[in-house]
Amino acid sequence: MYRKRLVSIILISSILMCGCTSRRKRAELIPTQTSFTEETEETEEQLPETEGTEETEETEPPAPVYSDEAYEIVDQMTLEEKIYQLFIVTPEQLLDLGKPFYPEDYITATSEELETALDQRPVAGVVLFAGNITTPEQITAFNGIFTQRGMFTAVDEEGGDITRIASNPNFDVMQFPPMGEVNDSYEVGYEIGTYLIDYGFNLDFAPVADIASDPFNDVIGNRSFGDEPVDVSMQAAACVEGFTDAGIACTLKHFPGHGNTGGDSHYGAALLDKTAEELWAEELIPFESGIEEGVPFIMVGHITVPDVTGDLPATLSAVAIEGILRDQMGYQGIVITDSFQMDAITDNWESDEAAVAAIQAGADIVLMPDDFALAVQGIEDAVDNGTITEERIDESVLRIIQTKLDYGIM
Repeated sequence: MYRKRLVSIILISSILMCGCTSRRKRAELIPTQTSFTEETEETEEQLPETEGTEETEETEPPAPVYSDEAYEIVDQMTLEEKIYQLFIVTPEQLLDLGKPFYPEDYITATSEELETALDQRPVAGVVLFAGNITTPEQITAFNGIFTQRGMFTAVDEEGGDITRIASNPNFDVMQFPPMGEVNDSYEVGYEIGTYLIDYGFNLDFAPVADIASDPFNDVIGNRSFGDEPVDVSMQAAACVEGFTDAGIACTLKHFPGHGNTGGDSHYGAALLDKTAEELWAEELIPFESGIEEGVPFIMVGHITVPDVTGDLPATLSAVAIEGILRDQMGYQGIVITDSFQMDAITDNWESDEAAVAAIQAGADIVLMPDDFALAVQGIEDAVDNGTITEERIDESVLRIIQTKLDYGIM
């Protein structure tokens, strides 16, 4: 199985052009704590058998590297500031408002209250939805409030049916068909990335790396580049290259793969009934290609793979994040969760429990916790009682700050 996987990697690598980056100072990082439940611990013990110890021992993942500037910034931050960097939220969440229901519920401009909240809650960034976006002039000015503070300004702009800008008639931008109909995915990444930057965005939660292998799965459907692993891998990697050339950070999603799941994580559990070997043979291939291309963000989905993660979704599984994504795939970029307002999380965990579990599992950023204040308090309490160390927080914050420096965000 691993020989086949390596052959696939070599085939893809020979076709794709991968950029090179200079090496910076190596970081000495504290290993992530991995215990959350008994199921997690038991699955971790089984990991060497299911994943193959030989390959893990022979191929050590590269150590993270950070600039002196990143270290200096983190050294000057308070613990509270570091904890807030572990979150990307909506503008409404900064003001402890409920989830917007009517168009007028969305925040579209700054206010004294919002400015105060940004001072008191220095999060890593914000994510904006269609209701936050009205005109080119409005969104450019609104994003400026956040970018001047060195924050990520994120949006879901995949092309096809999932857009916040291209679907707004007030914007004159290139529109793309569903990704399954796209031939030039590099152009998708480059064009979308270019117009997003023009409007003040610096992070796109795209492209989708899921393989649409189940025709009855409408969670991903035509958001995917297709149903064949190598083709999806080539398209996803080319799209990442396009975003990178446009100068915007992008995100491969939804690890370990949402294209063949039973259930929709928006409304409950999403199960992927596959073994670890089957994941390597299909779902993980596009993520491997994206990592080779240098993707800065990977979004982990609320996908439970019983044979690998036990009863936990991947977002709370150290086996999925630290074991597979970090140790075996060698990924050193930012790991962000899918939204923690989804029922797959809220039906089973309180916001503080879920946030702590995600950080323990190896995630760097929690996206949109259902109760933002409670999630922050949960991390603070976990540090106070020794469940999470400040060194573990530093590990994620260094990744976040370095990425912001690399993309000129701060």
